Amino acid sequence: MALPAALAFQAIKNTKKPKVSSDVITVLLAGGITVGMFFGVRFLVRRIKRNNRERHALERGNPASFATQIKMAFENDNVFSWGTDEKALFQTLELIPSAIMMRKVQRAYRDLYNSHLAADLKSELSTQEYAIAQEIINLKK
Repeated sequence: MALPAALAFQAIKNTKKPKVSSDVITVLLAGGITVGMFFGVRFLVRRIKRNNRERHALERGNPASFATQIKMAFENDNVFSWGTDEKALFQTLELIPSAIMMRKVQRAYRDLYNSHLAADLKSELSTQEYAIAQEIINLKK
């Protein structure tokens, strides 16, 4: 019984091992470096966009300002109330003058908070409140 195991072990030991050529290694390294550079540049571009948006967040009427006000309504930190301040949220949405500005606010929100405004509205509001918010947004011309 030990003889077949010894023969199998000897056969495995004598088989040729596959060799990886230097071309394959070069391609794999270049691919890894390329992917790393892509994510590094993407990170830097996002950081630059965010810093630019933050710089303009205090200017009245700027999309970043509206996005910040919306986020602050979501993070309502009052002592006696938890959750979203719906009144402040709806007031901010009503202050946005046009559909074009609303799209800019959505982009600014995504740049600042790395999240989509529509998804955050849906998760923060009840179904009825979400319908009201969507109606306010859809009435913009």
